[in-house]
Amino acid sequence: MEAMRRIVASRLDYSNPFMKIRYTQTDFGAFRKNYFVVELGPRAGVVAIRDGQVLLTRQYRFLIDGLSWELPGGRVDESETPDLAAVRECLEETGIECSALRPLVEYYPGLDNFDNRTTLFLSEQTRVAADFKRVESEVTEIGWFPVEHALEMVLSGEILDGFTVTGLLAYQSVAFRRPRHGPSTR
Repeated sequence: MEAMRRIVASRLDYSNPFMKIRYTQTDFGAFRKNYFVVELGPRAGVVAIRDGQVLLTRQYRFLIDGLSWELPGGRVDESETPDLAAVRECLEETGIECSALRPLVEYYPGLDNFDNRTTLFLSEQTRVAADFKRVESEVTEIGWFPVEHALEMVLSGEILDGFTVTGLLAYQSVAFRRPRHGPSTR
């Protein structure tokens, strides 16, 4: 595929251990465009299902100045694959170990300004590996919610986190496509 643009200028405007902000000016021939890209690195998480319930974590979030119910997940370290990061993050945040992960959905939160490839997995095999440890600056609570209730929380605006909204709706799509057992209504 032929490149659609030529990079005219690029510079790192900000950097810390968790993120970088890069300015890039591009030339498309007929026009030029400026991009400010937030580079957060890859992220991974898991939709953990047990007996028709989904595991959610509760954390303080600055932009809403409140607590938010979210799927367990976080940054993929340099030495990790996304599936291993999802298992590690879930275990660290909740004490729950997930196994038999299956890819659920992969996406970027924004294709122009967020370099944060995100991979969500599905696990229907979970076990308590450690007691939950409340960490005020991280996860303050965990809970198993009926999937239908969690989906209602998404649709009512109670869950606003894009990571969680995407994961729950992707799970609903996969669950809807599964063959149903029992007598046919035809």
